[in-house]
Parts: sequence; C-alpha cells; structure tokens
Amino acid sequence: MQPYYGIIELGEITNEPPGGGEITARLVHYPDCQQLIIWLPQYGGHGYGNIRLIERTKNAVIDDRPVTDRLNGSIQILWDTLEISPGDYRVEIDHPHGGKHVILFKKYKKGVQPPKQTPEEPPQPVRSNSDEPIVYRDGFGNELPNEDLILRKNILEKMAAQFGRRIEYEGTFRAGTITYVEGDLRINFYHEMGGGNCMFYVDIPNETSWEAVTLTPLSRRQEILEFVAETVRREQASSTRYQIQDSAIVYYYQ
Repeated sequence: MQPYYGIIELGEITNEPPGGGEITARLVHYPDCQQLIIWLPQYGGHGYGNIRLIERTKNAVIDDRPVTDRLNGSIQILWDTLEISPGDYRVEIDHPHGGKHVILFKKYKKGVQPPKQTPEEPPQPVRSNSDEPIVYRDGFGNELPNEDLILRKNILEKMAAQFGRRIEYEGTFRAGTITYVEGDLRINFYHEMGGGNCMFYVDIPNETSWEAVTLTPLSRRQEILEFVAETVRREQASSTRYQIQDSAIVYYYQ
C-alpha cells in the first residue's frame, strides 16, 4: 500500500434524514500515521449497515464494507487514512433506522497546507467599562434574558453533575439493584447471577423503552450504559469482560 501523508481537512457532518442521533468525528495526525476517528450515537453492532468512502469528483465508491469491520469497541470507528490519496471525499454510514450519517473531508497533497479561513468578527454589543453583565432590552425597553449567562449556567451544572456521577449497589451478588446517580437523576438497573461462562448480567431498557423508563433522552443511552458497565466491572468484577447487548449488560469470565 502506498502511503499518502497529506493533511486531511474535515468538512460538513450531516445526518440524512435527521433524527437518528448525531455522530462526531476528528482527525489525528502523527509524523508516521493519521487516523479518522468517528463516534457513533449508538452501539455499532445494533443494525448499522455499511460504511463507504466515495470520491466526490467522480462519485466513485473507493471502499465499501460493514461498519463492524472498522469498529473499535462499541461506538468508536478508527480509520487509518494514509491509504487514501489526495482528493475530495464523502463518508457514508448506513443508519439502523434508515438514512445515513455523512462526513465530508478533503485530503491535500503532501506538503500542501489547507487555506486559512479568516473568521468573520461577530458584531460586538456596546457596553460600558463596568464589569456587570450586559443587559439586553427589546424595542419597548423590557429586559431580555441573557442567553450567554443561561447557557453558561446550564453547562456548569451539567458538568458538575456528570463529574460527580457514581454507582450505588443494593442487594447481594446473587441479585440486587445497581443505581446510576447523576445529580438528581437516579436510574435503577436490576442484576442477577448468571450461569455457565456468564458471571452475572444487568437488565437494561432497550432503545424503544429507554426514555419512558429512565426519563432521559435516548441520545444519552450509550454513554450512560458505557459508564455503568465499566464502573461496575472496575469496582465489582475486574476479572471479567462485558458486552452491552440490546436489553442487558452481560459480564463473562475472562
């Protein structure tokens, strides 16, 4: 395989149609390798179809294979992009419920730098020398909510809750309850001892019933389950490996 060391520049990331969750992606460049890293909004083994690389100029499919072939863990895709020659590309990932996630990127020739874009300066509100927050008013002089302060407050509260999240246990090893605690949020999961190579398993709501049972958005399901699965393994069953399935987290003997 001939390696192509040119820089890759990420473009637009979309979901067609919207509603299937949002993916995130970033590129990592090292002197001797480069990777495209993609995080899926839900477990990659649950119905995702193929992942395709399409050269946009000729609309030619360069690579087409099952998502599971590139999956690294449960939701992360790692793609060694040294094998991709310079050009404009489109990555398509078939979504379990129809439609697809789409990532656009451009790879430059070795030594060529992407053009620098000068960001437009947003208009600055007029303010005094006071350190007090800016007060916004409508045309009638009525004070408007400061969206910046509200957003900052919400972000800080969310970060504090997530950094302080933990797992609580009730019952015995044979059966009991595992509780996910995040601020005022508490989600209970029932666990029971397994048989054969299964040490124990934790019942979890499937995607259909998740929001009704937990009162949390479906978009947070995988992230919460990953935290529960890894924390329980680390605190209670370090000699096991786990698998997050549709309706259970199953812990197997190593």
